[in-house]
Amino acid sequence: MADFGLSAVNDFGSVVISSEYKIMVFSERGTFKILSQYTDAEGFGAVTFAKPITTQEPPQVFVRVVNGVHADLGLFTTILGGPGSWTGFQVVSAVRGNPNLQNYNMEYVSCMYSNLRSASNYGLELYDSLGGVIYSSSDNVVRYGKFTKSWTFIQGDIVDVYASGLVIDEDDFVSISSIDKGVNWFTGHSQYAGLTLLSGGVRTLQIHNQKITADWYYQGTNGTCLAIPVCKFPASRYFNT
Repeated sequence: MADFGLSAVNDFGSVVISSEYKIMVFSERGTFKILSQYTDAEGFGAVTFAKPITTQEPPQVFVRVVNGVHADLGLFTTILGGPGSWTGFQVVSAVRGNPNLQNYNMEYVSCMYSNLRSASNYGLELYDSLGGVIYSSSDNVVRYGKFTKSWTFIQGDIVDVYASGLVIDEDDFVSISSIDKGVNWFTGHSQYAGLTLLSGGVRTLQIHNQKITADWYYQGTNGTCLAIPVCKFPASRYFNT
């Protein structure tokens, strides 16, 4: 860190609070449904935040599959609103090969960069050079559990798959805002790109890319690095106030 300021380090030597970097904190949690009308049609789900998130940066949204009718779940995400007023998110699911409806019960957690004054009359607050809040002791700091570190490339004629290799536990929440519709990581060669969270009834984390052209990263991931966080949000610690 800089020659002055504040830095808090955990037992593993990682910086968790710093006056130099923005801090991701818990915003709210809730449930929603993804519902479809026909077996050969996509499913749809949407969430409106209880309070708009007022950061310039978009929130980070994590979801957990509670249960579902369909054994597979692939989706893409769109964050709703804009800088200074992020109002929610919506997801569209698209899977095939099963006669069941794409209906699922989901749980979500939204997170944001800290920017609010403390709700208590005592505690600690950190400010940036412009006087904006970057941490308050009233905040509930996000504890990251694991990240995707490498991807196994599986080339298809129309759809390429990138497998993370991570084991996803039943209580794990996967960041779905890491891959949204129109993400630039696919460099304009994707007709559809999304995350697969359920495959054959097993929790997983994969990227599916339906290609427009057949030569997109034909040799593999081409050195591209993309880390998707996976976290646990126990209700005893992360709850709405």
